[in-house]
Amino acid sequence: MNTATTPSVDQAEGLRNIFGAELSKVVCLASTLDIDSTIQLGHGTAHALKNLGHKVLLVDEFALSDRKTMSGFLYPTRYDLGQVFSNSVSLDKSLRQIEDTFWYATSAKLRTQIDMRFARYPQLDERLIAAGMDLDYVLLPTNNPTAQVIAYFGSNVKRIITTSPDDASLSKALAIIRQMAILQIDEPMQILMVGGEDEEQGNAAFEKLKDAAHKALHQDIELTGWINAITAQRVVIDPDDLSFESPRSGPTQEFVLPNNFFKTISAKITV
Repeated sequence: MNTATTPSVDQAEGLRNIFGAELSKVVCLASTLDIDSTIQLGHGTAHALKNLGHKVLLVDEFALSDRKTMSGFLYPTRYDLGQVFSNSVSLDKSLRQIEDTFWYATSAKLRTQIDMRFARYPQLDERLIAAGMDLDYVLLPTNNPTAQVIAYFGSNVKRIITTSPDDASLSKALAIIRQMAILQIDEPMQILMVGGEDEEQGNAAFEKLKDAAHKALHQDIELTGWINAITAQRVVIDPDDLSFESPRSGPTQEFVLPNNFFKTISAKITV
């Protein structure tokens, strides 16, 4: 069991009084989509929020070995948030400013640090205030929103689940709802359906998921909306001659997420 304790509400209030800033809103973008699409989900949503005038930090938690088409992180970084939570480096060294109101960080090492009991509080939202970072949103796209990990980012976390209508994705979505219900039991979870033949199929899939969540978990969910997204053949770039080829492992197709997908999510986040 981790010997670190979660900072108290009084500590958080004390930081706000000292630095004159509100805690960033932490948004967990849980997804049953493939990892590369989930990363793009976070990246596109971060830019949508940035374009609305908000200051945003995107946290990329996926290890390089888990990516199928991406050859590296979206933006190179020297240090990882896992090192920050183990108090190996300062927070400012792990954050990379990409644009005036957009920052990027990786947390691929955090889960290992937690498993090894090296990770320590305070949470990320409080560390940001202490470092003078007055950000509006921290986005965490993930396929595995375990409560133990999410707790290191903040105590007040907004959760949105993105899933497609097929049975395999709905099963994953139900597992994610179960994980998230540990930290969120007082309000319905938001579900965004992506893809499928039409909106009718998306709505029918949501009702199926809603019934399962209520019967199995006694958890209410709400439909944020349905987004029509096409699938395209997945390709990877051969590093030797930069040619395109089919992937040797993993899914053979991926979602092409339209711009209104990110607008829908950002509108739900900012209400």
